[in-house]
Amino acid sequence: MLNLIRGWKTPLAIVVMGAFVLSSGAPLAAQGGSAAGLPLLPAGTHVGIVYTDPQPEAANALDDVFGQTIAAGVDVYELSLYWSLLEPQPGMVDTSLLTQFLAILDRIDLIPYLGIQTIDTVRLAMPPDLVDPADPARLAPGLSFDDPALLARWGAVLDAVVPLLVGQGGFFLSVGNEVDPWLAAHPDQVEPFLRFVDFSREHVQALAPQMGVGVTITAGGVAAGYGFIPDLLARGDAAVFTYYPLNADYTVRDPSVVAGDVAGLVGAAGNLPVLLQEAGYPSGYLPEPSNGSSVELQRQFVAALFEAVSAQPQIRMVSFLQLSDWPEAACDYFLGYYGSSDPVFREYLCSLGLYTYDEQAKPAYAEFLAGLARLR
Repeated sequence: MLNLIRGWKTPLAIVVMGAFVLSSGAPLAAQGGSAAGLPLLPAGTHVGIVYTDPQPEAANALDDVFGQTIAAGVDVYELSLYWSLLEPQPGMVDTSLLTQFLAILDRIDLIPYLGIQTIDTVRLAMPPDLVDPADPARLAPGLSFDDPALLARWGAVLDAVVPLLVGQGGFFLSVGNEVDPWLAAHPDQVEPFLRFVDFSREHVQALAPQMGVGVTITAGGVAAGYGFIPDLLARGDAAVFTYYPLNADYTVRDPSVVAGDVAGLVGAAGNLPVLLQEAGYPSGYLPEPSNGSSVELQRQFVAALFEAVSAQPQIRMVSFLQLSDWPEAACDYFLGYYGSSDPVFREYLCSLGLYTYDEQAKPAYAEFLAGLARLR
């Protein structure tokens, strides 16, 4: 049953999340609109952890471990699907995989959060005919995010997805993953994308007035001070962030920065509820990491993040990435997806698990269970 939840989730900001401590100064955004307060999400702070494909011989053991996390208090799950997967051919919407995932989450009592990747960090995850065939980071020639034909097709996807999501207890839809690095590289699309977000929110909430809608932003983008981030936040019902405390070369920052970073994200959110869509910290390859990390630093990060979240009731969800490391084949895929051959970047991506891919627990796993117990 649980193996249907597995899948190589496209994660993470490839952008510099460099050495920074976020300011907790003036808020960037005002409260959102009709779904303000996320009424479909029960009160309190909710915790999730992403489950990805382990080695086949480790699958049963890690299924059991995932079950342990649910018993300990994990109660939300971040689903993430490409637009291109939901519309495999122009004008043909396929929700079969989403339906399977949502049914499983319903059976195991996890609240769904859904992200549809339109922008995906540094490239696009849209149907191929909407993307430049020569460059996956560009829209098709002459196309923009507010093109009426593009919006009509996107609206048809939302028409199919939103009733499924709300019917299975979902509370939020992110319509772009880590959008700030792509927008920073394509400034001519900032205004069209803002109109795309406006269209998405209006369309979703015409179908389900209490459903939260927004986009996902990297913590690094907030630190960089991209001028369009206040406009993105102002269009959402929550401030949604991914958070990986790394230096520019993908080595780790000390876990002591977590409290200040998280306070800065909450400050940037203004009055909006905060969702940490992804939060993670690599252990580095065992037994001798080369990225400045260690299993002990990863454990400290988990402890520090639980402490920071507990101190910020405005944070309504934190989803850890991830339960176990990816196998080598998945690591190869992601390096190709992001167009990188950097070995330190690979070590970052491929050691984010609280377990190794062959079912060995790292100290951060016990800390994760302890953090859940304290939070509950």
